[in-house]
Amino acid sequence: MQDKLLHYLNESPTVFFILKKENKSWELEYVTSNVINLYGYSAKDFLSKKVKHEDFIFQEDLHTFRTESRQVSKVIKDEYIYKPYRIVKNNQIIWVNHILKIIHDENGRISHYYGYLNDITESQKIKKELEEHLNIINNNVLISITNKDGFIIDVSDAYCKLTQYSKKELIGKKHNIFRHSSIENSFFKELWEIILKGNIWKGEHLNIKKDGTEFWVENSITPNFDEYKNIIGFTSVYNDITDKKKISEISITDFLTELYNRRHFNTIFDLEFKRAKRDNKNFVLLILDIDFFKQYNDTYGHDGGDCVLKQISDVLKSTLKRSNDYIFRLGGEEFGIITSNIQYIGVVKLCNKLLDAVVNLKIKHRSSSINDFVTISIGAKIVKTSNDINDKTIFKSADNALYEAKEQGRNRAVIKE
Repeated sequence: MQDKLLHYLNESPTVFFILKKENKSWELEYVTSNVINLYGYSAKDFLSKKVKHEDFIFQEDLHTFRTESRQVSKVIKDEYIYKPYRIVKNNQIIWVNHILKIIHDENGRISHYYGYLNDITESQKIKKELEEHLNIINNNVLISITNKDGFIIDVSDAYCKLTQYSKKELIGKKHNIFRHSSIENSFFKELWEIILKGNIWKGEHLNIKKDGTEFWVENSITPNFDEYKNIIGFTSVYNDITDKKKISEISITDFLTELYNRRHFNTIFDLEFKRAKRDNKNFVLLILDIDFFKQYNDTYGHDGGDCVLKQISDVLKSTLKRSNDYIFRLGGEEFGIITSNIQYIGVVKLCNKLLDAVVNLKIKHRSSSINDFVTISIGAKIVKTSNDINDKTIFKSADNALYEAKEQGRNRAVIKE
């Protein structure tokens, strides 16, 4: 049986050897013939001390090898596995793994070491390539990993750099640390319903960095499973699309006021009208313009008129803060507002709030025949879900209401149901 085992060891890629304690030193007692494949020298060369194992160890690893060798006898366990180290053969560096099994005599003292040497050059190469690959991913790919409850358990350095949070700050937290106030709860409810069923979710959403600045991501969330197909967590891979969104935003934004432009009005009108009908909520369109704006430009110049447009735009933005409020510059001094889920009395309050906010700017307008300051007029149309009406009719109704507000003396709102 022993002969068969030794034959197998001699034919295997693993070098087997025995060290015996002689006085205070360790002498090589046996080594398999396949040692020549690893070092280029025969077993006879090693046993006759023509060459020593240390002669081949890569210089940078020699000190570590000697230090760990001295510590072997202090190890209580029956086995001691060295860390991989390098040897030099024919001017080539080879990685080896060194395993020692400690043998005790009848008195409990260490008498022998049985050792195994394996060439792990290829596995070390693969390991290094994998580490380099993972390092590239860590530094360049936006990734976060959570447990099933959504708590972050790992995150790439690239994602930390983007969000301005450290790993320490993120691990143990949920992704709502990045949540933008404009994102509704229904968005996340739908997301969780999809991934908890074991499906992949893909979409875009707006986030907030640590310093409060906004960033857009394209996100793909994949469930992670254990061996029994149970969901144990989720991996999110992101693509930073902030610049793409900015370019898109420019195409739908009025340059002067930074409000949405008429082109985007047509898109949002259609989307919000359909959504209001689907959710069984009122749809509201407001059209407003600045009273006697031509006279203002004639009196104060176009630069002054541009300044008024900007100030009123800012008032509209500070007054309308709900996620389903949309503000547009439709052209010239005319603005549009789309909102939903608001009843008649709420529209009245909103219109009065807007009228007062503009007057309270106290922008002098000596060419106005109704007020010392700049004012606006508003036409509003409330569309109930039961109404069978198209977009052109809605716009015309709101525009007619605006005309009536002007006919009635301006600086007021007329609301149509």
